[in-house]
Amino acid sequence: MQKTTRNGKKIAPVVIAVLVVLYILPLIAFILTALRELGGGGGMVVVLFLLLYLFLGGAVIGGVIKALLERLREIDGGEEEDASQY
Repeated sequence: MQKTTRNGKKIAPVVIAVLVVLYILPLIAFILTALRELGGGGGMVVVLFLLLYLFLGGAVIGGVIKALLERLREIDGGEEEDASQY
């Protein structure tokens, strides 16, 4: 069985994080555009709904980046190699 290098293990988390961010960013851009178009004439409920979605999209991106950084730290620390000995 061939062992993979640490750099090889970093590829998948980075690719997935980039894909999630690329999926969420256009949604955030659309929401910002919709808020700008509404201006002062939009209903308060609609604006609050869009702001909620904007916040949730930002939270998803922040969570994905935080998880990515933690995963990369785990890979650098060699925690998987330590666990495989048992």
